[in-house]
Amino acid sequence: MKVNAITFVPKRNDNTFVVAGIVAPDAVHKLNASFDPEKDPEGAAAALRTLGGVETTQSTYELELEGNRQKPVRITNMRLDANCREPLTDTLFFSPPQGDAPTVKIGFDLDSPNPIAQYAKEHEDGPGFPYRFTGDYFADQKYELKNGEQATFRVTARTFKHYCEFRIRLSLLADSKPATQIIDDMGRPFRISAKVASKDSVGHVWADCSAYKRVYGGGAVNDEQPTPSGWWSARPGTRFC
Repeated sequence: MKVNAITFVPKRNDNTFVVAGIVAPDAVHKLNASFDPEKDPEGAAAALRTLGGVETTQSTYELELEGNRQKPVRITNMRLDANCREPLTDTLFFSPPQGDAPTVKIGFDLDSPNPIAQYAKEHEDGPGFPYRFTGDYFADQKYELKNGEQATFRVTARTFKHYCEFRIRLSLLADSKPATQIIDDMGRPFRISAKVASKDSVGHVWADCSAYKRVYGGGAVNDEQPTPSGWWSARPGTRFC
């Protein structure tokens, strides 16, 4: 199977990332000089990824695949080879969702001991909530690509508990023989981290800023906090983001 492109799909109006390591204010000043997370969310997301940032809770990639054999190749399954541990807690760039998000098709729950490809649907409570995963996608769907024929898969991985590095494993039938193909991020694993979260006094779940060594906010976090342009240091002692 030929992989024509792997495209990171940013979440709309949600630039929450966590970085392994402490990001100094000088680096954030340089970031603010180039990108505003509200005015240019895609540019800000790309800059945070270059800084080593990892998306939180769920991350989406678009895979453009092409048949690359004289005989058709059948895609029979898709799985994740994942290595997970405790969530990252060094530097949090927090910018909550403020709009809708694009529809995704295939979802993997990395909190499951055996994550399988599932149907990914928008949460019934609307935009800003993690997608709902149901069923067994490849129990119902099979794809056969002839030589030169293309297909696009939008894949979302999700975790509420861990930091995970993962690669996508395709199960194929080529020349009537089983085969596997591994897809990664240009030789590196894809990455995602859960947000460390706590409940407030009325039971709402929020990102727990006190769990991180350094926190930078972007956008309207709540009605009481200021909303300057770009990323700004959260007030000392802030617990809930």
